[in-house]
Amino acid sequence: MKKYIIPLALVIGFSSCSSDSIKEKINKAGDVAGQTAGEFIEGAAKGVKKAFDVKVKLSDSLVAQGIALGKCSISSDSLGVDNMLLAYIIFNKDFKGTLTAKVLDENGLEMGRSKASVSSTSGNAGFIEFHFDKNTHVGSKNVLELD
Repeated sequence: MKKYIIPLALVIGFSSCSSDSIKEKINKAGDVAGQTAGEFIEGAAKGVKKAFDVKVKLSDSLVAQGIALGKCSISSDSLGVDNMLLAYIIFNKDFKGTLTAKVLDENGLEMGRSKASVSSTSGNAGFIEFHFDKNTHVGSKNVLELD
């Protein structure tokens, strides 16, 4: 009879753990793991964004003409080359002319140039795209100048 008591106690013990409480514990563990992974991915994304922040300098001449910069970003063309500058330009004065964007390497040497004809009135703003040559790859160490 003693040999039946131990297995019976184990069966009763296991059956008292409902499948709902096991599922809750599994879900809780999954939730914690998901939050940790989500925080890691968010941190990595911020690090990548910071590493590839675009450095764009606006010439004194354009500033004097009432031009200011908003958000700027680099994107890829259809060939997958990071060679397009998208610059949000703010016009504080009427402007009609050509904007020239230059890409400089870490030594200050020019390695790409793109122009855009622009006509805008004071108080307007918008994105202007500068598409560089396919051989111009804009990276995190590059500086862009707008003249």
